[in-house]
Amino acid sequence: MRSARGFSGRSKGGRPPLLGSSFSGGSKGGRWARPALASALTLVALVGCANAEPGVAAYVDGIRITDQQVSGAVEGVSTTVAAGQQVSTAAVLNAMIYGAISERLAATNNIVINDAERATVLRGSAVEGLVNVPAARSVAYDLADQQIVSTKLGSEAFLAAVAEQDVTLNPRYGVLDPRQKLIVGDESGSLAKPVSPTPQIPQ
Repeated sequence: MRSARGFSGRSKGGRPPLLGSSFSGGSKGGRWARPALASALTLVALVGCANAEPGVAAYVDGIRITDQQVSGAVEGVSTTVAAGQQVSTAAVLNAMIYGAISERLAATNNIVINDAERATVLRGSAVEGLVNVPAARSVAYDLADQQIVSTKLGSEAFLAAVAEQDVTLNPRYGVLDPRQKLIVGDESGSLAKPVSPTPQIPQ
């Protein structure tokens, strides 16, 4: 589970890759949802991570996502993809960030999420199988949670709330779009295949 410590004692926060590309890179027909941007944006790398604790990938309003959690999730997702496909660490971390954001927004808005509701959202999707892999289950739940919270709040309200979340990314993982809270893996600030800025469960 995520722990609630932050840089310089900051308080907690919130999650999404609302995009329909794939977790895999380097081959066609990737099955997993990979967050991307809808248009070219000016991105800024956050400097707060200069004082980050060792082993921390990101803070979401004080919720800590560790390197170990990210690497474990990537390894778990990797067991489910086809041969020759490589899982994108940035895509997995995007899902985790949006999971934390959704967790926070759910608590703030008295939205209760249970496993049965998650199963309904994931049923028939390309990421449904992640639920059967212990190391990858949290990624599937992160994707489901963002979908559930976005639906209950309304996509416009959800994205507006996402923009207000305090997310600090370790620069080793790339740069962060400060409004959409999505990672762009290189200094150019663009992903290979930009898509809709709203995370969705791939069908």
